[in-house]
Amino acid sequence: MAPVAGRPFLEYLIEVLHSAGIKDVILCVGYKSNQVRRWVGDGSRWGMRVRYSVEKELRGTAGAVRLAVRLVKAPTCMVLNGDSFLEVNLGEMMAFHRSRKALATLALARVPNGGRYGGVRLRRDGRISAFTEKGETKPAPASPRTASQLINGGVYMLQRRFVESIPTGKPVSLEKEIFPRLVNRKLYGFVTRGFFIDIGVPADYARAQTELAGRLDESRLS
Repeated sequence: MAPVAGRPFLEYLIEVLHSAGIKDVILCVGYKSNQVRRWVGDGSRWGMRVRYSVEKELRGTAGAVRLAVRLVKAPTCMVLNGDSFLEVNLGEMMAFHRSRKALATLALARVPNGGRYGGVRLRRDGRISAFTEKGETKPAPASPRTASQLINGGVYMLQRRFVESIPTGKPVSLEKEIFPRLVNRKLYGFVTRGFFIDIGVPADYARAQTELAGRLDESRLS
């Protein structure tokens, strides 16, 4: 609900999903969830169905998705972080995910210095071979294929059976605990050069105030 150019950041994400033809959305909420419910409602103003998965205690990023999967019937679901925005062709990403028979596919953004976020390394077949912690990657050299430029963009395609394998009963992190278990296996990276911004980083939150609305008008996820 953080304001960006006079609108809640969540509104940008919902409008992007709407423009991509997404009709069914589940919001994982907890702290001050009533504020989100009052503003979003049932999603009818976008012609969408919005439902809520409410955490009574903190479950971590993986635990929140695990709790929400009870509302999902499809074999594959898409997950977006609530504090970052990445332009990625969702149709192409889904096709990539299915062609690899992946359990999980991460959209990867290219940035000048992955050390600010932590990086992702890929094999030639697109499988993720390693994650690097913040500060471990170097500024990107000239080659456009350099893996140190790649970071997790916060958009995922996940198989339902993969989500159902996430342990319950304690907070669990997708990024730090669950995804690393699949390294060199059925975990893939889908690379995009689309616009990326993370409003959890103060400098980018300030930048979002002037850049995000214009980017959304020019190039939406599809």
